[in-house]
Amino acid sequence: IRTKQKKNNRQKYRRNTKMDDYDLLGHELRKALSDPSNYRSGSRKNEQAGAAAASTGDLFDDWVNEVEPHGMVSTKEAKKEYFLTTADLATLSYESYGGGIGCGPPTKCYLHKDLVETSVRKHGRAGVVKKLEARNKREEKKRMREEQAEQARKRLKTITNTAADGAAAAATATTMKASAGDTQEVKRLREGLLKMAKQNMGFEMSGAPKNWKIEVPGISKATFAALMGRPTDVDLESFVKKGAYYTEQYEASILFRASETRLTKYFDRERVTQKIGSSVTVRYKPSTMELSISGNAETCGW
Repeated sequence: IRTKQKKNNRQKYRRNTKMDDYDLLGHELRKALSDPSNYRSGSRKNEQAGAAAASTGDLFDDWVNEVEPHGMVSTKEAKKEYFLTTADLATLSYESYGGGIGCGPPTKCYLHKDLVETSVRKHGRAGVVKKLEARNKREEKKRMREEQAEQARKRLKTITNTAADGAAAAATATTMKASAGDTQEVKRLREGLLKMAKQNMGFEMSGAPKNWKIEVPGISKATFAALMGRPTDVDLESFVKKGAYYTEQYEASILFRASETRLTKYFDRERVTQKIGSSVTVRYKPSTMELSISGNAETCGW
């Protein structure tokens, strides 16, 4: 009987010890959280750490709740917004939308909740938060650059309008003339750029119109400013610079000074007409004086 009691006592002790070890962290954590003194007399450093933790928590929660759980996200957005690669997406189920003859392959779309789970599994919660913070910083810097460029454009407009009044108009006649229309050099440049863009139009293997891109060396700041319709901004203060490049979205018809008819190209063999898309991306690198323009094309007739 004594031996049996000792055995029971040892088993009870082991169970209690195991439970105490298992609950130790939780017990201490609950105790710390329930102690008001930990909140009233915390140091400024701890308060800042708590605020930072809350901020990152909000950032993560906003990211998770940005789209409905069963919302669909395209491949391009899935890679950009969830920090994933093609290999990551290959493991997920998807639904296809669109596509067809002359329209290219269908678009693959993925469930938001699947993308969130895959991203957290790959990067960890802390890793996702770090990437979100870095992206927010980049976007904030971009907004600041855009605001500075907008202020420069307003100053430029004010100076131009002021120069048009009274006696100042005579003193700035040359500048106003340049603002009113293109020089022969810029006109020829626009025509050459349009010709190059149309030469680069074509088809993907799927039969869809392919994206096009042209590059031109030896473009000065003054020429770039004039091409973008701001000939007096030779220092490019009204443009947004990202890294080494100034990047602008521009209407194709305005950039090329061309009607809709001139923006089209007929492909005799395919018996298809393509038109340059309404918007193009213009990039300029002043350090190397390189100008690049890229865009898409649309099928507009058979």
